[in-house]
Amino acid sequence: MAVTYETVATPDVSAGTTSMVSSFVRMAAIASVLGGLSFNLVLCFINTRVMTISDSHVMLAEMAVTGTAFLAALDRRAGLYMFLAIFLTYMIFLFTMRHQSDIKAIRDVLNPVIFFALGSRVKDLKLADRLALISAIIALIFAAFEYFLLDVYLDWFNVLGYYISRGTVSLQESYGATKCLFISGNRPEPRTLLPFLGQQRVSSVFLEPVSMGNFGGILYAWGLFRRECSYRWFLIGAALTLVIFADARFGLSTCIMITLLSPFFRFVPRQIWVVVPFLLLSLFAAYGLITGTNGGPNDIAGRFASTAHIMTSLPLGVVFGWEVYDKFTADSGFAYTLTKFAVWGFVGLWTTFVFLPVKSARGWQFQSMMIVYLIMLMIISNSFYSVKTAALMFFMLG
Repeated sequence: MAVTYETVATPDVSAGTTSMVSSFVRMAAIASVLGGLSFNLVLCFINTRVMTISDSHVMLAEMAVTGTAFLAALDRRAGLYMFLAIFLTYMIFLFTMRHQSDIKAIRDVLNPVIFFALGSRVKDLKLADRLALISAIIALIFAAFEYFLLDVYLDWFNVLGYYISRGTVSLQESYGATKCLFISGNRPEPRTLLPFLGQQRVSSVFLEPVSMGNFGGILYAWGLFRRECSYRWFLIGAALTLVIFADARFGLSTCIMITLLSPFFRFVPRQIWVVVPFLLLSLFAAYGLITGTNGGPNDIAGRFASTAHIMTSLPLGVVFGWEVYDKFTADSGFAYTLTKFAVWGFVGLWTTFVFLPVKSARGWQFQSMMIVYLIMLMIISNSFYSVKTAALMFFMLG
């Protein structure tokens, strides 16, 4: 009698595990990017309608968003771990010299690094397109809600009350008001972009108009870059709409600048971009010393003068890293970065950003757009560290 043996197929456990990991990474990417965009709006709603929100709640929410992205970004590549080890060691060295720690400075850098690592692990341009589209639609919906139904919007999202509750704005700064838009939500002077829209500067899910203008610039750059995307013109139109609603002069300037420079990005070597911010630092310091400026009005020239004034006010001990500087520097990204990381950290972080790995000439074009965006923004603000815009931007870069 012949005996036959039947081969029984065994399931490929490794393939199933890989599929589960891939699904988790994609879902975490979606949740963390959209969470970074909107968690402040959610907390503002809770503060307005449910319970009081403090700064610790904001920190926990941001940690949840960034922690989710970090778990999804972890893999066997050594680059992320090497950067974190070097950066954290450097920051501990600074804290030791200054005899004071600054957790916010660490957070400012960890957010973009983690989202870049997440994007480089996902490696899906179509997912980045969809996240840009969803983010744009969410921002547009809440921008329209805020502009056309402001009283109803404030009943659900008391922006000023939220910032007072978390300690970002004091009652003195709000002149005793407790229910309104953010303190920059209305211009004291006539609106720059389409004056007939009135004095209100819309902020949508970002709760303050500066971030919405920055987001518009990033979204515009992605639409300009992604020629293969079927809805790129919607992204560009949405970006310009957000910039106009926010009356964001910087956002419009960014859109114009990257459009004009786009044909030339492939000719500019990375070494040039490494030098540009530090050349600007020298020029601002020289201008401040020559003119003795004490700042200026709330326009482009005034913000340049303010940056020059802050630069000439920084003690050498702050610039080189052994002194703490506790004065207000948020209106100058250059000064803020110097006070947080010293000149050595500034050089290291900026050089790392410029030399991020790029797989194609097309990828370098978008990275060049973001280099221009950051250089321009550092003149007037430190808002590029905010996860509200950094999450999507660095995910797309990755």
